[in-house]
Amino acid sequence: MKLVSYAAQQLVTTDDVAEVLVTLAAAIANEGESEALEIPIVVDGEVETAELIVGLGNDLLVGPSASTEGDPDFSEQAAALRAHHRYPRSHDDETDSDEDWNVPSLDLDLDVRP
Repeated sequence: MKLVSYAAQQLVTTDDVAEVLVTLAAAIANEGESEALEIPIVVDGEVETAELIVGLGNDLLVGPSASTEGDPDFSEQAAALRAHHRYPRSHDDETDSDEDWNVPSLDLDLDVRP
């Protein structure tokens, strides 16, 4: 579990969500923007959600959290954050490949006369 410090509040979420949140917040700030995001958190052992404004001018601090309980499964929410249009993509993550494009070749036998 990770502890996310934001706007004088401390939120507890999974390692996966915290990692995605930091990466996405940095990407949004890099574009000079801010954006509202919703993340899953744990409050008194119960699953809740928090809405954060991340990006330019909004500081996040993520560190370890002492937890005696099992981590909840926030993998779907982390995947949804990774699918955000501003989340950085590596070349390997690209879904478009040359094989996806089926462009028929053209036989251009042109007879050009002066």
